[in-house]
Amino acid sequence: MLDSFFDEKEYELDDLTQVYERQVIISYMDYLMKKKIPFSFSIMDIDNFKYVNDTYGHLVGDDALRVSSKKIENLCKEFGVVGRYGGDEFIFVFPNVQEYEDVWQCGFKVIKSTKDLIIPSCKELSLTYTMGFARYPLDTDNMDELITLADKALYRGKIKGRNCFIIYLPEKHKDIDVMNKRDKVYTPLYLTNNMYNILSEGNNLDNTLNEVLTFMGSTLMIDHICLEFEDSLKYDYYHPLSKKFEGYEPYGYDIIMEVLNSSGFYHENVTEPLYTSDKYKIYKKFKEQGIYSIFISELKAFGKHIGFLRAEMTSVNTGRIWQQSDLVLLSNLSHLISLLIEYKKK
Repeated sequence: MLDSFFDEKEYELDDLTQVYERQVIISYMDYLMKKKIPFSFSIMDIDNFKYVNDTYGHLVGDDALRVSSKKIENLCKEFGVVGRYGGDEFIFVFPNVQEYEDVWQCGFKVIKSTKDLIIPSCKELSLTYTMGFARYPLDTDNMDELITLADKALYRGKIKGRNCFIIYLPEKHKDIDVMNKRDKVYTPLYLTNNMYNILSEGNNLDNTLNEVLTFMGSTLMIDHICLEFEDSLKYDYYHPLSKKFEGYEPYGYDIIMEVLNSSGFYHENVTEPLYTSDKYKIYKKFKEQGIYSIFISELKAFGKHIGFLRAEMTSVNTGRIWQQSDLVLLSNLSHLISLLIEYKKK
């Protein structure tokens, strides 16, 4: 099916990446729609690409785009076509790929193929990618809406923690408002103000802590967030899109204190490497409970230890890439909760 379209003439390639220009992919989608040929469409971008440009320079950023595009183009020759959407975003079309498992395999192959890419001009740079999928005609038979649905799935992947692919499902993703959330809800200032308002306005401590953990867990799309006190967990929030709603147990004071840094918190994007490290004790706890990415912060006020804030992800395929803003927000939340608990005691 690719040949019958792309053999008609020579189509323009993007100068930098040497994959098809955006309009070529759009025309190909239109061609498939007119012939009623089902396909899956995906948008993918490089995670934290602005950081790459700001930290290493735009020449390294261009090199990252070239290396990324070459890798994914070589992979997709077998079952799809790729183009540059703009900036650090790529778009894919996988003709006659419609079943969920088949789409899943496409996403898995692309994300897996991009692991451990070496950027010649900056070999220490490690890149991750996020993809969002939508399907024609299963999800929609409208071009613009198909792109919007893929964008919603991409956004869900970004909030989930990046370094993953998400297939659009209406029962899970239809209510995502991409523009509003990108421009407003996910800004650290907005989240900090709402977090503070919840903590400062509540009269009942239990209700307040439940509300603030629900707010942060749902907004940051954290699978499980809770407070650990001595031998018990309290105020658990489970994200509705999580695949796991039970089996969480305390890690234990001594085990957690062994891994906290000097600032009183600890995080891992992927816990698997801990198996052979000096952090084996806590890794064993992660493995028992199905935890693959973790943030822990000590609850401490006026020199007194209170407990721990835990935020964890349970996706077996990819670990969450905790962003600097995530760490700052969760760390601030733990400090505010600590002060509130001690204030209420007094």
